[in-house]
Amino acid sequence: MVIDMGYWNKVIRRVFIFILTLIGIFLTFKLAVFYIPFLIAFIITVIIEPIIKFVAKKSKLNRKTSAVIVLAIVFVILIGLLIWGITTLISESSNLLMSLNEYFEKAYFTVQDLISKVDFSKIRISDEVYKIIQNSAYEFLGTISNLIKERINFNYKFYN
Repeated sequence: MVIDMGYWNKVIRRVFIFILTLIGIFLTFKLAVFYIPFLIAFIITVIIEPIIKFVAKKSKLNRKTSAVIVLAIVFVILIGLLIWGITTLISESSNLLMSLNEYFEKAYFTVQDLISKVDFSKIRISDEVYKIIQNSAYEFLGTISNLIKERINFNYKFYN
């Protein structure tokens, strides 16, 4: 029996690379929490650097002054976008909460309609079991409906 060592070297090398890749992915996810702020800072730096050079060249200011000006403008823009996003999120969520009750009632009546349309005679269920299933389904839907309505009313009172 002839053993081809070149083949086994390739297999061992590929398995080793695969294991190193898995370890690298694992460490990347574990260390991502630590490195995310540095990555964000690097991206902001890469984006702002050409603007700082442009402002320094055109305004004949030194680099520190132009960097402070550009950073102030960028932070004002970022804070403005953040405030705009938060206000939009709050207004849209309050609109959703106001109309959520209507959507839930539509879904409730649709489910009730589907339950009433099911032909239990094909399944061969006795009338007693059918009534128990139907009553249980209506009670379950009613309980869920009341819980959601109470939660919506609580949130609506909380935000207003």
